[in-house]
This record gives sequence, structure tokens and C-alpha cells, in this order.
Amino acid sequence: MTEDLQTRFLRLHMAHQRALFSYLLAAVRDPGTAEDLLQEVTLVLWKKFEQYRPEVPYIAWAHGVARREVAAHFRGKGRETTLPLEILDSVAPELESLEGELSIESRALAGCMEKLPGPSRELLRLRYQERCSLRALADRMGQSLAAVNMRIVRVRRALLDCTRRALAEGS
Repeated sequence: MTEDLQTRFLRLHMAHQRALFSYLLAAVRDPGTAEDLLQEVTLVLWKKFEQYRPEVPYIAWAHGVARREVAAHFRGKGRETTLPLEILDSVAPELESLEGELSIESRALAGCMEKLPGPSRELLRLRYQERCSLRALADRMGQSLAAVNMRIVRVRRALLDCTRRALAEGS
């Protein structure tokens, strides 16, 4: 693949990656699985990019590949998708239109996450990225379940307030 073709692929793909992830997440309802599928879809799109026709919107082409990967994923599991693929196809344009809005909100949230004290960021990382249960966090921190839960509530409230302020300032 030539450098110009690589650059074109990267530009198109990066512009639509969030919409593809949203589509995959709606299909599998698990962020980790959606990430894995996004990597598979990206690899297929990369390998087949020389076959891409510019007169077709990139996102439509990418959704077609994503749809096949989702179907293959569920066939491998021996079950149907959480949502019928026809429903996913019907909401794909709406997911794409929400992409820009989500991007603004995501940037605001990321900025607010960076402002959190280290222990608060670590608490959220353990709870939501590592999927630690409240009980496991309480044991790990030597605190009661109620205390850990209240701490999470306060950090989430602070993030919500910060994000709302950031979005209001950006308007």
C-alpha cells in the first residue's frame, strides 16, 4: 500500500472509528468485546482498503465489514446477536450523527478526568476499567462498602459537574 493510500485510510478510519465502536458496542453490549471486534474490523478494512471505492461513503463500507464481523463473532459463539443486525443497520446513521457530539463530550470528560486527584482516578480505573466489585475495592482499601460507594458517588458527581462546566464554557 502506498503512503498516500495509507494516509487516506488513516484519515478516513480515524474520523469514523468512534461511530464504528458505537455500532459494535450496540451489537455485543460489552466494551471489551467491542474493542476486540473494532481491532478485527480495522484489520480487515486495512487489508481491503485498495478495494474501497471513494464514491461510497467510508462509514457505509466500514459498517458492512463490521456487520460481517459481528455475525461471525456470534456464529462462533453459537448464538444470535443481542440485537438483530437489521436493527443495528437502521440505527447506524444515527450513531454516526451523534459521533461529533460524543467526541466533544468525551474530550470534556477526559479533561476533567485529568484534573482528578490520582487516588480518585485510580478508584475509577479499578471500578470501571478493571471491573472490580465494590466489595473487592472495599477490601483492597480497608474501608467499608458504604464508604467506598460514597467515594465513588462523590467522584462521579465531581466529574459530572466538571464536564457540564467544560461543555458550557465551550458553547
